[in-house]
Amino acid sequence: MKKITIIITSVVLGIVGTVAGTIMYFGKVNEANDYKSKLEYVYQQNFYELVDNVNNIESNLSKLTVSTNASQQNDYLSKVSTLANNAQNNISVLPIEHNAINETITYLNQLGGYTSTLQQELISQKNIDMDQMSQLDDLLTTSKTVKQELNKLSVLISSNDYSITDNLSDPNQNASKFNNEWANFNNGTIEYPQLIYDGPFSDSVIHKEIKGLSDKELTEAEVNVKLRQWFDESSIKYIGKTSGGDFDTYNYTLTDGTNEYYAQVSVRDGILLQLNSGQESNEQNYTEEECCVLALQFAKNLGLENMEVVWDTESDNFTYVNLAPTQSDVILYPDEIKVKVSNSTGKVIGWEAKSWAYNHTVRKNLEPSITSAEAQKSVASSMDVRTTKLTVIPNEFTGETLCWEFMCAYEGSTYYVYIDAKTGLQTQILKVIETDDANLLM
Repeated sequence: MKKITIIITSVVLGIVGTVAGTIMYFGKVNEANDYKSKLEYVYQQNFYELVDNVNNIESNLSKLTVSTNASQQNDYLSKVSTLANNAQNNISVLPIEHNAINETITYLNQLGGYTSTLQQELISQKNIDMDQMSQLDDLLTTSKTVKQELNKLSVLISSNDYSITDNLSDPNQNASKFNNEWANFNNGTIEYPQLIYDGPFSDSVIHKEIKGLSDKELTEAEVNVKLRQWFDESSIKYIGKTSGGDFDTYNYTLTDGTNEYYAQVSVRDGILLQLNSGQESNEQNYTEEECCVLALQFAKNLGLENMEVVWDTESDNFTYVNLAPTQSDVILYPDEIKVKVSNSTGKVIGWEAKSWAYNHTVRKNLEPSITSAEAQKSVASSMDVRTTKLTVIPNEFTGETLCWEFMCAYEGSTYYVYIDAKTGLQTQILKVIETDDANLLM
């Protein structure tokens, strides 16, 4: 079964190195072989990807504001939405306190949500209207300023003697020299527009209540023991603690033969929040279905039971999988975990569990007030219902709803229709969009 967050999955886990970042950084990797150079690679790769994504946001917004063709507008909106989500992921990896750049994160979150919503509205309207275009002009103005500030930082970081890791303070402290380089992003230098629309799940990055973790804090030694249980064949090196954001984490580099990984584990409860590796996948030795099984096995090895594959798609010899926990056979979509598996090696090389850490909790009152047969009356009779499941889905802005999910076929396309299991009202419809690279759900 396929699910909407693949749009974010392919962005969050499918990190693509920019040409500028690769060229500028590999010279440094050749000069230093210790673990610090590995962390430096992760930081610089994501910084240059961030620069590239913001540059492309500005370029596509510029084209969008002068386009009069609905098909072109749709293409530019799709690109901007994806780039904005991509940029947010880059920021999440960098050692920056969120309170030093929270306005930029909010801007990117709203930009991604706003352009995605406009894209859907274009289905029922011929072109972007004047009010919407005015809002896009404001977003473009901001993107130009963000681009300028980022490129200033790029000049600094691309200098021969600059190292991000060398400009981090004591890991037990919240401030760092690198963090201070971002001062202009939150001190009024950039005028962020006040969007009428606040994007879907806009509170997912900043000031969100963490429900999935207890208050129990583990020591680095305790987390190290857990890592050695999860990755028993890997060489594990501790590279410091990150504090000040929503999640305090212990950070590690892992080496498995010739492959290198960067891992973040939460101080609270010792949950693997993120795992990244830049390794390539040039062959297809494992099928998409086999990779889904391997993703489930990886989750089980981490102690996560009752997980189910709710979306999977394949692109460039990688399989992207979304896992969601179940409670009493009800799928909990807000708690999804995003996984990237190499079709070449069958190994998990990408893992992102922040939604699980934010949202996972035991739900109450998961009993529907109406049966699936009663809910199906709210599904168009022209649709061919293929599967029915009881789910919890996130609302557009806040909260969540118990829904009957109907996967349907109609005129050669696949749709997911969600009916409120308490009221019988239709709450959401999603459509699978097939592309050359992968399948998306919108």
